Amino acid sequence: MVPLRKMPQPDLVDLHVHSSVSDGLLSPRDLVRYAREAGLRAIAITDHDTVAGAAEALAAGREFGLEVIPGVEISAEVSPGACHILGYFIDPADRALVRLLDEARTGRDRRNRRILRRLRRLGMPLAMAELSAGTEGGVLTRAHFATAMIEKGYVKSWDEAFERYLGRGRPAYAARRRVGPAEAIRAIHGAGGLAVLAHPRQLDRSPAETDKFIESLARAGLDGVETHSPDHTANLARRYRAASRRLGLVETGGTDWHGYREGAGHSRDRHVRIHLGVGRGSMAVHYDLVEGMKARLAARRSNRPAQSP
Repeated sequence: MVPLRKMPQPDLVDLHVHSSVSDGLLSPRDLVRYAREAGLRAIAITDHDTVAGAAEALAAGREFGLEVIPGVEISAEVSPGACHILGYFIDPADRALVRLLDEARTGRDRRNRRILRRLRRLGMPLAMAELSAGTEGGVLTRAHFATAMIEKGYVKSWDEAFERYLGRGRPAYAARRRVGPAEAIRAIHGAGGLAVLAHPRQLDRSPAETDKFIESLARAGLDGVETHSPDHTANLARRYRAASRRLGLVETGGTDWHGYREGAGHSRDRHVRIHLGVGRGSMAVHYDLVEGMKARLAARRSNRPAQSP
């Protein structure tokens, strides 16, 4: 696991972290404890297409004295690139959201079986049990395939696994049914939360095209943009902040932390040497961004018409 690094300031937060309920290393409880020991003021656990760890994380937050924001990361269908919509302050028990996430996991299951068949034809057999051994919530991502391929000696790193086999257009890649971005935004709003575009660099669009895409999401109800990320250069971060201000969106930030171990074939991968809360060492997301998120959510709720008894 990436070594613990103490926060240089007392009000730092990390609003994009993953637990073992999806493709992170630590259980929700251990992740909350780790964040508290590191000195963070708040975290949002945003597992892929599941809220299965929310109750454990919230309970751990009360136990260790850390603010935990219930969240989720929904994979949305776009082409080219990847579009992930983060949900914050959601009700994890919201039926419509849970149903949408269940459907997403069903799509993952079907996709995973196709990947297994393709890897077998390529001479790299894997068993489903090998993939799910460290997963508590049943959400298997391509990250699990890459890890298993490294452990079996089929590849030496995540980069090799994705660039040669698992990436889009590669021989073991299999598409899956995903929700559209607008559908993800509606589901998050229906669960009482804020919808935020994660790491916009991964949209794989030109700067002008990215601006237009963010504008289209804003028209669909997007609340914010993840402007602080280890995935962003300084120039990109400035551009995303400018887009947020121009469109009246809130800013958020997070490391996309997974907690992967050093030395297990991950030495060239983007998640390695990412430290919780500070990324590669220079990132600083302060609590005032959480206050801005709460203010936007309160304003939206105050404008919502009263429900009939």
